[in-house]
Amino acid sequence: MRHFLFITLTLSIVFFYACDKATDNLNINVPEGIIIKSLELFDGNIIEKKSDEEDGNKTWEVKIQNSEGSKVKFYWLVGNEALYRIDGQEGPFDYDLNPGNNLINFSVAKTVAMGAVKIEALVKWQIRKEEKFTDNWVYNFEFNKTNGSTTVYIDAENGNILKID
Repeated sequence: MRHFLFITLTLSIVFFYACDKATDNLNINVPEGIIIKSLELFDGNIIEKKSDEEDGNKTWEVKIQNSEGSKVKFYWLVGNEALYRIDGQEGPFDYDLNPGNNLINFSVAKTVAMGAVKIEALVKWQIRKEEKFTDNWVYNFEFNKTNGSTTVYIDAENGNILKID
C-alpha cells in the first residue's frame, strides 16, 4: 500500500510540474510588437512563446497554430526585433506566408521546391539567412522519400534552386 501511495504521489508531482512548465511558455513577457508581427504573418492561435538562444543569438520565439492544425514558429532577435528565422513545423502546408524584406512568398518557393522533387511529401520548411549560401535568405524544404529524405534549398530573393540534397 505504501508503494502505491508513493508512486501516486510521485506521478502527481511530475504531472503538475509538467503542466506548470507548459503554462510558463505562454506567460513569458514576449513584447507585444513581436506577437503582433507574428500574427500578421500567420493567422492563428499562439500556442507557445518564449525567449531562447539560437546560434548564439538571443531570440523571442512565437509558435502559432492555425485552424487547420498547421504550426509555424517565428524567431525574432532580441534587441532590434528583426526577423531571424521562420519554421513551418507541422502541416498541412497549404497556406501562404509573406516574410517581407522583398523575399518571395512561401507558396511560390514551395511550388518551385515541389516541382524539383516531383511528388514527394513535404515534412517541414524553414527560411533563414544561410552562411553556406553567402549569408542570403534561403528557404529549405524537407521532403520524405521512400528511401530517405531530400532537402531543396531555394533563394528567397529570386526563387532559384540553390541545391538539392
